[in-house]
Amino acid sequence: MRASRSQITSFFIDPIRFAGMFGHLLIVKIFDKEKNNYLTMGNLQNPENKFRVVYVLGDPDSRMTLLKGYMEGPIISLGGIEYKGNTDDNKLSWKIDIFILDSSKGISKVKIIGDYKQDYGVFDRIFSGGDFNLAEHLVKEHIIPFLSLYFKPSIEEGYSINEIINLKGNVDEILSKMRELINTVKYGGAIILGENLEIIMSITNGDISQVQINGSLSQAGDVMVSLLKAKGEIRLIAYEMGFEDIVLKNLKKKAEEIKWVYH
Repeated sequence: MRASRSQITSFFIDPIRFAGMFGHLLIVKIFDKEKNNYLTMGNLQNPENKFRVVYVLGDPDSRMTLLKGYMEGPIISLGGIEYKGNTDDNKLSWKIDIFILDSSKGISKVKIIGDYKQDYGVFDRIFSGGDFNLAEHLVKEHIIPFLSLYFKPSIEEGYSINEIINLKGNVDEILSKMRELINTVKYGGAIILGENLEIIMSITNGDISQVQINGSLSQAGDVMVSLLKAKGEIRLIAYEMGFEDIVLKNLKKKAEEIKWVYH
């Protein structure tokens, strides 16, 4: 794909967009860690990437079947991005893994692997045959066409964002690089991934301004605590953003919105 790894990653880590791309499920409720329950979006306090969904199977011009179930994702790991789900009765379960390989000259390779399990008796009645491969259908008939038609890197990014660090190492190496990063980056952020660890943080004028650890809003000091508890290798991916570009592009957008008033 003619896009950077960060652009493609940003595209795939939006679960609402993924559900639309999936085409056969509707998100009804989202899990709230504060309430320990699935809630509608308007009642959320601390959402997690776990969803109560309705699977929509079949053809609207012939026959439709609705099945209640769950979806989870994005699950971000050192290897890639994963979404998975199942129906309430576990007669259907599926998993989609997305791997974004290093880009060269503005072109990135994306590998998508789909897997699913099904009760053939149920799907015989829905699709009039037991050889329907849902995972293959999702990849070939939904995800790939969606990317071809709707993925626009310039629109997705909206401002300049440059990957400046992509490092895998132990805790000491990551902490050392983190100190260097905070001291040198004016506007940017970082993603830190490890075993049972996901840290997303923004950096403004040499300070950690916002932090999310494993899906929950946290304090800057919690980054150090979480890293010291981490086990195994950790990956640090850091980005620098051009603040002036953000301002200019937003002003250009605003100019398009208001110029008809004055002309």
